Amino acid sequence: MAAQAMHDRRSQFVALGLMYFAQGLPGGLAFNALGVLIRDGGHSVSEVGLTGLAFLPWALKFLWAGPIENWCARRSYAYVIGATQWLAIALCIVLSYFPPSTELYWCVAGAVALNLVCATQDIVTNAYAVARMRGRTAGAANAIQVMAFIGGMLAGGGGLLVVHQHWGWTVAVQLMAALMLLLYLPLLLGKRWRRVPSQTADGQAVAAPAGRIRLRDLREHRDLGWAILIAILFKCSGTAVSTLLSPWLIDHGLSVAQAGALQVSNLVSNAVGGVLIGIPLIRQFGDRRAVLVSMCGATLLMGTAWWLQLAQVSDNRVIFAAFALQSLAEGAMFVTVWTLFMNWASPRRPGTDYTVMQCCESLSNAIAAAAIGGLGQALGYSRAFGLAWAGAGVALVVIALSLRRLNGAAR
Repeated sequence: MAAQAMHDRRSQFVALGLMYFAQGLPGGLAFNALGVLIRDGGHSVSEVGLTGLAFLPWALKFLWAGPIENWCARRSYAYVIGATQWLAIALCIVLSYFPPSTELYWCVAGAVALNLVCATQDIVTNAYAVARMRGRTAGAANAIQVMAFIGGMLAGGGGLLVVHQHWGWTVAVQLMAALMLLLYLPLLLGKRWRRVPSQTADGQAVAAPAGRIRLRDLREHRDLGWAILIAILFKCSGTAVSTLLSPWLIDHGLSVAQAGALQVSNLVSNAVGGVLIGIPLIRQFGDRRAVLVSMCGATLLMGTAWWLQLAQVSDNRVIFAAFALQSLAEGAMFVTVWTLFMNWASPRRPGTDYTVMQCCESLSNAIAAAAIGGLGQALGYSRAFGLAWAGAGVALVVIALSLRRLNGAAR
């Protein structure tokens, strides 16, 4: 029985990794690659802000999280994962015929549609992860989430830019569709990951949903407002900086391929930071204190772009190393925050609770990404980066106060 449980757990980890990697692909396309390609295609810095529209499905998916989770209860996680994956593959193929250089608005619309499908799939993945991985395995599950999603963003962002440099938009996006298919095949053929366990990782019985899942049931959390405040603030400044970073790299003299390589470096550093720093912080300090420690490091390094702009640094080695260090701290922060929310979510509506927190984060990301393009155009890079850094400092103070009032499953 122990060997079977170990094999089942391993298959669940693999399934999570495949799902989150596939969902990261369109995120990398919209949030990393598209801004570079829009600017490289001759469009303005303010039009780069259109990429913020792709955040909206991730911000608003809480509106349909309950029905999707109820659909999973009627059919299965595997069925809904399959339906959304096939639709995402089809949308990738259609999108490949609308390059951002000549079909900007159709391209942005296609990227938003693709992220809508993958955001819906993410509701299912969240429900699966929280239902199976609460308690002792939550840290490992969130490290897998961060690593796999970042891996998908790496392939869909920097990786796509490198392919685009050699073979163009159509080939690059069609290769992304092929990769989505390859990622789905092990899920289609696998059986172990579909099994419903009788108990959680902590040995407790798995709670079944009590009737229909409704969004208003979140009011059962007495600390809901504090949790939402943390979700809104923890990544907002980082998103503003990373969005403005795309046109800054091009204006700083880097080629599209070099900008893509930097994004790859940053995403790899995120994943490494999540595993090597985030998980040890959780084990050493517990959920809440780990969030505070990791956020202090990430906030301190949020001024990297401001410093590079102010010092007019032109050495690419320094630029790569500076952003890699910042990304290590951010990766640790991502793992600690999402472990906090995984243990905070109710086991009776895991997908909806966890998804609402993700949506709060994505909504603030959408606002930050849309606003920073105009601020960069009006204020210049140095002041815009400085403003984002100051916002990170304010967010740290507010989150520190909020963590004291957080109850739920967090420790």
